[in-house]
Amino acid sequence: MVIGTQTADILRDPTRLHESAMGNLVADAMRLKYSDAEAALMNSGGLRANLLCNPPAYGELPCQIAYGEMFAVLPFGNLTVIETLTGSQLQTAFLNGLSPACDPLISTGRFPQISGLKVQFHCTGTTPVIDGMWKAPDGPSGPLTVIGATDTIRLVTIDFLFGGGDGYSILGSGTAVVNTPDTALKIAVEYITGHSPVNPVVEGRIVGP
Repeated sequence: MVIGTQTADILRDPTRLHESAMGNLVADAMRLKYSDAEAALMNSGGLRANLLCNPPAYGELPCQIAYGEMFAVLPFGNLTVIETLTGSQLQTAFLNGLSPACDPLISTGRFPQISGLKVQFHCTGTTPVIDGMWKAPDGPSGPLTVIGATDTIRLVTIDFLFGGGDGYSILGSGTAVVNTPDTALKIAVEYITGHSPVNPVVEGRIVGP
């Protein structure tokens, strides 16, 4: 079944250590699904395939997206969870997620893919240091709002991360938690159908080494 179209290949980062077009697609879909969500956070390890224009995998035409292709990207059936985090909690989440970029002994699957946010960091040895976090509802080139330690942000993520998967134990400390019946796969399929042709790009949401 064809669910939509793409203008070019949509790729994961092969090292799982950087922002990716695929990560932006899925995170944007999650954020835009819920009217009260300001931001979204997905893990790189949850993205299991690329969306290629060629060769067609399910008999679709070039640059058409088949449901099976999207299932290969998001095969785990993760449900989304919406919660409110403080800036301090969000920073802790980022320090966990960005740690593989500084320490090669830490699993790269936890590296974050985000929407509605921009984060800049550097490494001091094997430790990540957050230089700044911003709300970025119109993308990182649009107007940015600094997120301070006591500020709050309404975040959507997946139940695997909310439950502490990939070291994201801080996400279990959010407030006003809403467990939704929606899978990340269902949300991404709906997004592609409603926004085709899709053409996500790497745009500087995560700036670091």
